[in-house]
Amino acid sequence: MLNKIITHAMLSLLPLIAVTAQAADVVQVLTQNYPPFSMSANDKNFEREDGIEGIDKEVVVEMFKRAEVPYQMTLRFPWSRLQEMAEQQSGFAVYSLSRTAQRESRYKWVGPLSEIQLVLLKKPGNPIVLHSLDDARKYSIGSVDGTSVSQYLAKRNFDVKNVLSGAPTKLQAGEFDLWATTNPAGQYESSKAGVGRLEVAFSISSTQLYLAMNKETPDEVVQKLQSTLDQMRKEGFIDQVTARYLND
Repeated sequence: MLNKIITHAMLSLLPLIAVTAQAADVVQVLTQNYPPFSMSANDKNFEREDGIEGIDKEVVVEMFKRAEVPYQMTLRFPWSRLQEMAEQQSGFAVYSLSRTAQRESRYKWVGPLSEIQLVLLKKPGNPIVLHSLDDARKYSIGSVDGTSVSQYLAKRNFDVKNVLSGAPTKLQAGEFDLWATTNPAGQYESSKAGVGRLEVAFSISSTQLYLAMNKETPDEVVQKLQSTLDQMRKEGFIDQVTARYLND
């Protein structure tokens, strides 16, 4: 009798165990407001997949669906916290993240999704002339906390004022002389904020953006996503999506 009770109890738990195991296999994909690569369609700091748009968002969604890897996508805030979650929590991933030497060993990588240029932007007509990056040390520099360009400058002992959002309007208001950001994201964000087109005071370097996955992600999942992305690139899917956002 006791064995029957135990068996019945175990059988009743099987659906719960199955649901839990299935949920554990779902990749939690995190992203931020980083136009034109990923952004809220409603100008919010929290969105589910249906409320997110952007170049890399469309590429990542297509990649997961083609690869038949279950996922859930969330746009959240702040950026530095999203990177920590993907690094420290099994089953998490984050995009669009530049693959720097500092970050290389922290994640498993799928990409590239896009390419960006690290730049220092200034207001139109600003007389600042930079012949080298070191020339920028005499000016106040603002950047969004946790971004690759902010980390790049901090590593080189630049005094950077880190902000959470609204960098174009803060630059326009004179809160800092130069905005350390990336293009085309910087110009896109400036246009959407009503600030207009900014001038490139100095171009630092270029880098590529990736999906960064927690290191416990099975290699076969990473490889499946990578091969799917490679096929999408061959088909011209990524170029088509990029053109729709940048050639309007």
